[in-house]
Amino acid sequence: MSLFTFWKNYRRCQRQKKSGLSFPVSAKIHGVKICDHQGALAQSAPFDELQLVHVALDDYPNNVYVYSIPLNRILGHLDEELSKQLIYVFGYGFCLDGEIDEILGGPPYKYFGARIFIHDDNVMMENCEFSHLHSH
Repeated sequence: MSLFTFWKNYRRCQRQKKSGLSFPVSAKIHGVKICDHQGALAQSAPFDELQLVHVALDDYPNNVYVYSIPLNRILGHLDEELSKQLIYVFGYGFCLDGEIDEILGGPPYKYFGARIFIHDDNVMMENCEFSHLHSH
C-alpha cells in the first residue's frame, strides 16, 4: 500500500467516525413517485445490486442517484442529510455499492418504494462510466 493510499484511507476512517455512519447503512429511496422510477421499482427485487453515484447538479449539489445495475435505470435518490454525510466521508463524485433490502408498497398502495443497504466500497463497478448522469 502506498503512503498516499494509507493517508487517504486514514482520513476516510476519521471522517466516517466523526459522521457517525456505520456500514452497511440502511436507507429509503426518495423521489420514487416519478413514473419511470415506479416502473423500475416494480421490476426490482430484494438483493438487486445498486450503484450510488454522487452527481452535483446546479440546483442540487448534494444529489446522490440510486442506480439499478440489472435494470440499467435510476430508481430515485437519497435524502439530503444522508447525501451530505456520504459526501463528507467519501468526497465529491463518489461511487458506492449497494443492494435492495426490500421493496415497499405496490398494490394495493399507489406507489412502490424501496429500502436499501449502502456499502462502503465500489467493487461491483470499479470501471464505471456514468457520463449519461451528468448535467449539461
